[in-house]
Amino acid sequence: MRLLCPFCQKPITVPDSEAGKRVPCPECSEHFIAPLLSTPSPSEIYSPARQAGASSSAPVPETYAPSQSYDHSDAVETRIRQELPPSPSPESELSGYRKIFSIPFKHDVMRWIAPAALTLVFFLTMLPWNGIYLAGNAAYTQNAWQCAFGSVSYDSVGEQLMQFNAELDRRVHANLWLVPYLMLLFPALVLAWAGPIVEVAKVKLPPGLEPYWKFQPLILAGVLGVMFLFLMAQCISGFGIQQGVDQYVEEMFKEERGYAKTPEQMQTLEMKIDSKRGSLRVKTTPWLRLTILFHLVGALAAAAEYGLAWRGTKPPPRVAAMW
Repeated sequence: MRLLCPFCQKPITVPDSEAGKRVPCPECSEHFIAPLLSTPSPSEIYSPARQAGASSSAPVPETYAPSQSYDHSDAVETRIRQELPPSPSPESELSGYRKIFSIPFKHDVMRWIAPAALTLVFFLTMLPWNGIYLAGNAAYTQNAWQCAFGSVSYDSVGEQLMQFNAELDRRVHANLWLVPYLMLLFPALVLAWAGPIVEVAKVKLPPGLEPYWKFQPLILAGVLGVMFLFLMAQCISGFGIQQGVDQYVEEMFKEERGYAKTPEQMQTLEMKIDSKRGSLRVKTTPWLRLTILFHLVGALAAAAEYGLAWRGTKPPPRVAAMW
């Protein structure tokens, strides 16, 4: 019979005589229980033709009594089996495919993804997240820590050209959504690295902590989820330089906004405001987008690690491609 190995997901052939027995996979050498061969349904056992053949070949004495009475549940099971669509055989499922590539979600690998992703997030917080970029050059920038506490870095050439540092100093303030995000980053890093280190180094946990340590990936996933909400809230509300430039532009056109009454005047004013804001070249950086990506990867990896532990001894799930 043709099967898919539950470990490597490759098509293999197992002798029919091994049905129901523990067999090794010839591809990955893992052992698994081969499925049983299909057995005749109760309708075939109790079919009139079969009973007629049995009665003609071997007459039943009048004193014969069946050892098991016919159960009504057998008829119900037969009816359900007949109504369900037949499942495709392994041969038809595997026909046409010559190669297969699969990636297992193993616990030994998954437990390192969240710590690695959070470590990258920590280093990315030191790179610029938003700023004013003229001709691709960083004139004024902020990293995560500067965004959180309201400071700005500037390039001397850019400052000499724009003379804008004083305006930003007056208008750039602390971003309160980032403060709890960065404060939670350190305990999240410690919790993330503690998981694999305790397992690999076989660290003896305190008796009061040991029963709850199995929930470490779930707690980490929860903390990362809360941090992700803080980060998204700050992205929606804007970062320090973005908010400072918006305030600066609004103040420039404050008097003109008071005179704009008609729809045409309002449209003209909004276009002038947007043109001025665009000329300042304010934007977020790829480092911020990478931070969001790695943060999300870390949260999903922590949740997946807990899911793998919850599965117990079952084979790990896989993502497979066949062609």
